[in-house]
Amino acid sequence: MQLGLFLMPAARPGRPLSETLAWNQEMIRRADALGYDEAWVGQHITSLWEPIPSPQQIIAHAIAETDSIRLGTGVEVLYQSHPVRLAAELAQLDHMAGGRLMFGFGAGGTLTDGQLYNLDLRTGESQKRSQEALRIILDCWKDGGPDDFDGEFWTVRRPANYSDAYQWHLTPVSDPTPRIGFAGFMPQSGSLTTAGEHGYIPLSFNVAPEHVAVHWDSVLEGASRSGRTPDRGTWRHIREIYVAETAAEARAAVVDGFAGEFWNQYFSVIAQRLNIEHMFRRDGAPADVPLDAAALVDHGTWFVGDPDQVAAQIVEQHELTGGFGVLLQIGFDYADADTRDGWFRSMQLLAEEVMPRVRAKLGIAAAAE
Repeated sequence: MQLGLFLMPAARPGRPLSETLAWNQEMIRRADALGYDEAWVGQHITSLWEPIPSPQQIIAHAIAETDSIRLGTGVEVLYQSHPVRLAAELAQLDHMAGGRLMFGFGAGGTLTDGQLYNLDLRTGESQKRSQEALRIILDCWKDGGPDDFDGEFWTVRRPANYSDAYQWHLTPVSDPTPRIGFAGFMPQSGSLTTAGEHGYIPLSFNVAPEHVAVHWDSVLEGASRSGRTPDRGTWRHIREIYVAETAAEARAAVVDGFAGEFWNQYFSVIAQRLNIEHMFRRDGAPADVPLDAAALVDHGTWFVGDPDQVAAQIVEQHELTGGFGVLLQIGFDYADADTRDGWFRSMQLLAEEVMPRVRAKLGIAAAAE
């Protein structure tokens, strides 16, 4: 099992954007130094809690400051850019990254972002736009570049005057297909079905461990359409994780810190609006207990504790879901002077103590079978 970061990015409203950018860049540098395998960076425009609009710019900055960590857009919202322009930009960025780039795509879920583009994201039009945009991007990345395309939302014309001096030349360093990812957390996720159908990376968001398993059903449904056999080793699980020397220290850092604030004031509202709060409640957890951050920690939806506890939780999720290949730790805003050391210690414990325990336990289990 590999380890990565998923930077939504969850940021404290009111923090200057320059400080939010610097914090996320520092998390990527630390992750690379600790041996994390990858980092994904999100995209939003109007959210004060997730305020970074350009994952590409974060990645471009990180390329020069890291050695080996893979870097992914998590995700580029496809209705927001002309697909020809996006194909060209991402191809260039992949060359800047020496082939370390991963291409996360999605239809977007922030309603106010959609309204800026005169789209109601509840109608499904953004999904249609995204599917069309992806077709154009892949057409751009084939030999010879894009051909004529007349779609419902986008039009592309192959230039008539290509010559020795003017040609489409912008393609990724290597085959992009195994580096393309789609994320989802809804049951019967269209994005995860797309991942399964085309052999892309499926990224499962942070619902309770029992409920993550339903995401693989969507992947299998998509794979059946194209006759593929999906590889669980490509499946990414996105999860809130905080590790400390003691369980009490870890719990206090989360429940009384920014991770708890982010859920209680922001993300729980999204879950309520989508009517999916039940997806974050563990089986057996009291149904009459408010689903706040304390409940998510105490009942094991979030992986918070000492190294042994967190390792056991990761192994349990692996077993409950049938197995996955990469664990992505959600990055939170612990940039203040009195919390940053604890966050970076958590990353270190996760990489150096938790993951070796997890790999050992999974290896022993595999040998026993």
